[in-house]
Amino acid sequence: MDWIDEKMEQFRSCIRNLPVKKALLSYLCIAAVIAFLMSSATIRICEKWTEILAERQNVNMDRAYTREALFFYYKQSAAGITDREETILILLQEMVRWCPYVYTVLTMLAAGSLFYRKRLQKPFGILEDAVEKVGKKELDFTVAYESEDEMGKLCVSFEEMRQNLEENQKEMWNLVEEQKKLNAAFAHDLRTPLTVIRGYSDFLVRYLPKGTISQEKLKDTLRLLSEQAERLERFSGTMKSLRSVDEIPFAPAGKRKQELEMRIQGMVDALNVAKEVKIVYLHDCSGGELILDEDIVMEVLDNLLSNAIRYAKSQVEIETKVEGAFFYLFVSDDGPGFSVEALENASDLYFSEGLKEEHFGIGLSLSDLLCRKHGGEISFANSAWKSGAVVSASFEIQGKI
Repeated sequence: MDWIDEKMEQFRSCIRNLPVKKALLSYLCIAAVIAFLMSSATIRICEKWTEILAERQNVNMDRAYTREALFFYYKQSAAGITDREETILILLQEMVRWCPYVYTVLTMLAAGSLFYRKRLQKPFGILEDAVEKVGKKELDFTVAYESEDEMGKLCVSFEEMRQNLEENQKEMWNLVEEQKKLNAAFAHDLRTPLTVIRGYSDFLVRYLPKGTISQEKLKDTLRLLSEQAERLERFSGTMKSLRSVDEIPFAPAGKRKQELEMRIQGMVDALNVAKEVKIVYLHDCSGGELILDEDIVMEVLDNLLSNAIRYAKSQVEIETKVEGAFFYLFVSDDGPGFSVEALENASDLYFSEGLKEEHFGIGLSLSDLLCRKHGGEISFANSAWKSGAVVSASFEIQGKI
């Protein structure tokens, strides 16, 4: 029985995988054979009944005569034939004449119906549901139809099209999300440079008319304002050509450590003039020249400072140092610190604890990406000896000169 079942399954699989044209011809041929067999059987039955009626009337006919001759002789010879027998005789004659046509039509209709139900109904239903879902922009489904005929190939092609649509949709969503990241990063990173510019502008407006600013201080202030303006110009020019945050350029170059510290100190002084919170900058006085991307370092510092200032009560502390092959940047505040959830998700884009209307995840997410681009990383913790958060960022030094 297992062998028979196996052979039957192979036969059904062979029929199921036949091309649609050959399958339809097969169904029609089978229908024609069935019609022929049924017609032959019906004719034989009608002949048998005719012979029985002839024997009842003692009509001896040679079987060599045609059925029409038999019917004619029977009617002519049987003087005592009844109306009922005559009706039966006519009915048998008509059945013999028309049964091949009737059976052919019926079997063809049955074959067409069976062919549609077995070979077309299921794939049509699958494709109809798929088209409806695609029309509703629901692409999380699979088009599957196990057959090697044209309908199976059509379902495979539709599944490939669905996968392409799904990939294109995901790519489009990724592009939209990347653009949102860029826009958020651009808006977020304008905060610190604008604050520096505002601080120095207020400083000049307040003390320049009084004549209490030395020429050297005025020169340094204008230089720092010019640096911030150039930085904003560079930043906006870069953002116009970027399609995603990942494309932010990485260009390490030689920079004296003292110059980098002076730039940070200048930014701190300007922010202190703005008087949002007090900012303290701690650094060693070691010299040397480092190869790193200064713009990326300042970008990360801006983001960390922006978040620290928003959450600090009165003071933010910055510390920079070089250890081994890394340049470290620490920013701490005396605010409420990170919650358990924030320690796990602080670098996720748009994450917020609800303390502020703004999301601090924008800056920290961008800072994390920039640190990784520079071979380092960013980490979050709460201060062990006082209240507040501590964020550390590391940058791999490409070399020392």
